[in-house]
Amino acid sequence: MSDGSMFAKLPEYIQEGLRKVATEQGYTEGVCQFEFEEASKRGDGFMGDLFKVVISEKDHEELIVVCKTLPQNEARKMYTISLFHREVQAYNEVLPMLKKFQIEKGILEGDFQGFWSFPKSYYAYCDMSKMEGVIIMEDLREKKFRMWTKTEPVDYQHTRLVMEELGKLHAISFALKDQQPELFEQFKQLCDPLGRLIENEPRQTMKQMMNGSCERAISTLDEDDESSRMKMQPIRGVATDLYKSDTMASEAEPYAVLGHGDCWVNNTMFCYADDDSTPTAVSMFDWQLCRYVSPVLDLVYFIFMCTDEELRAQHYEELVLVYYKSLSHHLMRLGGNPERQIPRTAFKEQLKRFGRFALLISFLALPVICTPSDELPDIEKHMEIAQKAPGEDTGSVEEAKFSSTQKADAIYRKRASGIIRDMVKFEYL
Repeated sequence: MSDGSMFAKLPEYIQEGLRKVATEQGYTEGVCQFEFEEASKRGDGFMGDLFKVVISEKDHEELIVVCKTLPQNEARKMYTISLFHREVQAYNEVLPMLKKFQIEKGILEGDFQGFWSFPKSYYAYCDMSKMEGVIIMEDLREKKFRMWTKTEPVDYQHTRLVMEELGKLHAISFALKDQQPELFEQFKQLCDPLGRLIENEPRQTMKQMMNGSCERAISTLDEDDESSRMKMQPIRGVATDLYKSDTMASEAEPYAVLGHGDCWVNNTMFCYADDDSTPTAVSMFDWQLCRYVSPVLDLVYFIFMCTDEELRAQHYEELVLVYYKSLSHHLMRLGGNPERQIPRTAFKEQLKRFGRFALLISFLALPVICTPSDELPDIEKHMEIAQKAPGEDTGSVEEAKFSSTQKADAIYRKRASGIIRDMVKFEYL
C-alpha cells in the first residue's frame, strides 16, 4: 500500500492499523500511498513517539494523521506500556462514552455547549503482553491548532478556556453517575496509573526523585520566608505517599470524576480567532493518566503548573469560579442538579482537601516544564543508568538532568517558589 520503504519497516501491527484506517476512510487497498514525516519536536512528549502519515490516492482528498507509538527504547517502553494502555482505553472506551451520552442528551458533536475538546481517534490498539501499542488520530495542526511554548506562563484567556472545558468534562461524570450508574460503574476502576507504577517500582526511582525535587523546591524559597519553609516540613520524605493518597477515588467520593489526569500546556493545543492571538478552542490529548479521582486534580494541575504567581494573584479565585460555573451549567444541560450533586460548599471542601496536589505533581512536572526543549537531556540514557545502578541515588541523577542550565534554573526557581507561596496563601498546606 506504500510506494516507499518506510511502511515496510514499520511493525506489522502498525501497518495493520494504517491499512484499517485507510480502508475505513474510503481508500483502496494496494493502491493508496503512505508518506511519513516526524510529527513532534524533542520534549513535546515523554510517553510515546510521534510521526505524521499522509494517506493519498488519485481522485481522493489526502488524509493526514498522527501515529503515536510506544518508545523504541526498551527502558522507556517498559516504563510507559501501562500508561499507553490507559490512553488506548480512553480513546476506545471513555471518550466514546462521554460523546454518546452528550448526543443522547441532544448536544450535538461540535456544539460549543458540549465537551468535544479531544482529537478524533481513528484507531487505538495496545497489547501489553506483546509490548505493542499504536494510536492513530487526526492531526490537529490541519485544523489550525497550535501549541503554547511550555516555558512561558499561560495567560488568563487561555487558562480560562481550559477551565471552561474541564468543567464540561467533569460535568458528564456527575450526570452519568446519577443517571446511568451501571454503565458508569466500570469506569470507577480507572485508578491512577502513575500511582500504581510508583507503588510497584522495585528501585523506587520515582520516590527518590520526588523527594529530591521536594528538597530542591524548598531551596528556592527566600531565606527569610520561614513561614513557607515550615509549612513544607510535613511534605518532606513522604511526597509519594501523599501523592497516592490524593489520587485515591475513595478520598474524593461522592465527588470523584473521570479526569484527564495530565492536564498541562504541552498536552493541549489551541485554535485562534482571526487576530491570531485570541484563543477560541482548545483540544486535550495525551490521555495516558485518565483516571477516576477528585475533579480538583485537573483544575489545580493546569493552573499551578502552567501559570505564574502574578496571574494567580489577580485571577485565581475567578478561574476557580469559571470552572465551577461551567461544570454547573453543563451538568444542568445534561439533566443533572449541581446543588444536589456537587454544591458549592462541597467543591470548596474538595479544593481545601486536594489543592496540595498541585505541589506534589510539581515535583515531577515542573523541572520538565521549565526546561526549554533545546536543553532537554537524553531521557533514554538516564533511564538506562537508573536501571543499571540499583545502589545509587538514582532520584538525584534523574532530577539533575532537568532545568539544570542557568536559564532553566532561573525559570524553575521563580515558578517553584511561587507555587509554594500560593499553597500557603490558599491554605492548601
